[in-house]
Amino acid sequence: MIEPQHAWDIKIVLDLTFGGMGVATFIIAFLYYLKGEKEFNIKAALAGMVSLLLGLLVLITHLGKPEAAFYTMLTPNLGSVMTWGVFFNVFALLFGGLFALPGLIKLPYAANEKIMKILGTLGSIFSFLVMTYTGTLLARSSIHLWRSPATPLLFLLVALSSGVGLYALVAYILKKDVPGELVNFSMITTLLAFVTMTLYFALANISTEAFMFSVELMLTEYMWATLLLYLLGFIGPFAVYFYNKKKPSKTNLLILAVLLILQSFLARYLLVYAGAMELPW
Repeated sequence: MIEPQHAWDIKIVLDLTFGGMGVATFIIAFLYYLKGEKEFNIKAALAGMVSLLLGLLVLITHLGKPEAAFYTMLTPNLGSVMTWGVFFNVFALLFGGLFALPGLIKLPYAANEKIMKILGTLGSIFSFLVMTYTGTLLARSSIHLWRSPATPLLFLLVALSSGVGLYALVAYILKKDVPGELVNFSMITTLLAFVTMTLYFALANISTEAFMFSVELMLTEYMWATLLLYLLGFIGPFAVYFYNKKKPSKTNLLILAVLLILQSFLARYLLVYAGAMELPW
């Protein structure tokens, strides 16, 4: 017997979206910080850490036991991907937060370039680990749709897309320019995410029964989300990108930013809700 999973809901989708977007934004901001634009990128990094924190707060409300994170750290099961994820998130918030806090309040170490680079480097390392562990966590589950090697790749790609989106959103609010190379990069991640997502449908007929059941869900019950993902999450960003080439404007980049964030949310929503498990009875 096969039935959709019910353990993970919209709160998990929001956690995955905010978390992946936040750490990707932090990494992007730190890379541009190293290029010389410091004040703005510290604020962009702060936005990334706020996004990560929001995701974790949503997750805590889902779990209902915030003390579980502390228990996990005190008595870690090092064979568990989820345990490693707790450490990755905590250290990303710690080092990333210390790097980004000068964007909110004046702190004495902010003028020390060496300390800021160390904090930013450590924050970026743990942010990257957070960005990659969620897809790995799903790929190690018993749900056939998630066990595909495409899942960690898709989660990484949409995190990067949404990271560019949040970075561009902060740039719009603070009236800063978004680097053209970063916009181009978001088109690469969008294209690769489109190909990766399409593989789920292309390989359904040669996959397990539970996998095919999940794909069928995406084409029936969640057809609306599938259409929105392809129209707004994949085609939309390219349409805005090429239109902006002809008529550049900050409004176009704002729309692009929103669509990139939507891409991440819809892709995660589909995979989480369409996940189905094969019951032994």
